[in-house]
Amino acid sequence: MTQFTYSQVPIQGNCRWFLRRGATVKYDRGFRSKQGASEWIDSLGVELDWRAGFTFRLKGDSTHMEIVNRQGELAKA
Repeated sequence: MTQFTYSQVPIQGNCRWFLRRGATVKYDRGFRSKQGASEWIDSLGVELDWRAGFTFRLKGDSTHMEIVNRQGELAKA
């Protein structure tokens, strides 16, 4: 397992969705759509331990991650 870093999250303009890991959100990286965020989560492949919608955890990591909007609200399917 590789250590997660926010550099794995794409840099795009006009993002509406962001990754929250624990209490940290980096608003300079994110996703334009929930579809894009979902595809990115899927691309984690074997590193993904579990997933429930837009909440997930990577193998060997004790902190879960979520896709949220600027107000911190969790993305819903």
